[in-house]
Amino acid sequence: MNKRPFLLIGLVVSLLAFNACDTTLAPEIAYITIDTLTVNANASQGTSSSKLTTVWIEQNGQQLGAFIPPCTIPLLAGEDQTLRIIPGININGSFAQRNQYEMLSPKTVTWDLSIGQVKPVELASTTFNYNNIYEVIVIEDFDGVGLNYQRTAQSDTALLITSQADEIFEFPGEMPNKSGKVVLAPISLGEYKTLQAFELPKFAANVWMEINYKTDVPLTFGVVANEPLQSIKTPVVTLFSNEEWNKVYINLVTEVSGYPNAIDYNLFFGAINTTTDTATILIDNIKLLY
Repeated sequence: MNKRPFLLIGLVVSLLAFNACDTTLAPEIAYITIDTLTVNANASQGTSSSKLTTVWIEQNGQQLGAFIPPCTIPLLAGEDQTLRIIPGININGSFAQRNQYEMLSPKTVTWDLSIGQVKPVELASTTFNYNNIYEVIVIEDFDGVGLNYQRTAQSDTALLITSQADEIFEFPGEMPNKSGKVVLAPISLGEYKTLQAFELPKFAANVWMEINYKTDVPLTFGVVANEPLQSIKTPVVTLFSNEEWNKVYINLVTEVSGYPNAIDYNLFFGAINTTTDTATILIDNIKLLY
């Protein structure tokens, strides 16, 4: 028996059925482009320097995803489209860990988007302010009198202040002043702890630090939890050496909430020079946010 006619009939029926089901119209698409994400800090919040690496987009309450600027983002076209633009960072300097940064307020805009339109997002809509429901404390910017960090008993060297042009941190539009400096002799240790102890929120509440730094040796930041009968020092992250100034966002939630009996917390940073050469650490704009 010849099966070819039956196979042909089956193929035709399948094609007709496919065409009958394909009645959904393609969505009408527009696009936005985002080039840069920046921060606008007020006078009490220190520097506006930032390293925002990711942006999340919501359209009419629906999340579209995360994007890395500069980027072109497809959206549904239509009138009165409400977009929420949410800034994000790399947690603890890791490219593999990106997170929305709740310490900054998202921007919300409402636009008419025509089909096929490519709309550049103006810088005003991608410049973010600190969220006023959180505390932003400038622990040390090295521009005042004295220092808010003290050398610990095991440190081999002091924390200095530098105003040398080739050592200070500079951000466009801000007056460059001074930065912190540590000079580590070969095979030596430098460690520094805040003079002030901070009462920080626990129970998984986010606590962050922001820091500008440049270092010849790995640089560690951490928390000292002060319980009634003991103080416990816990490292949070160790940053690799780098030849240019960098910015890092350090999340302290695990280390703070991990000690619920702590009365308060000090913050520390330090480094060990294991080489036979002198090493330099430069640091600036240390902020605590919670």
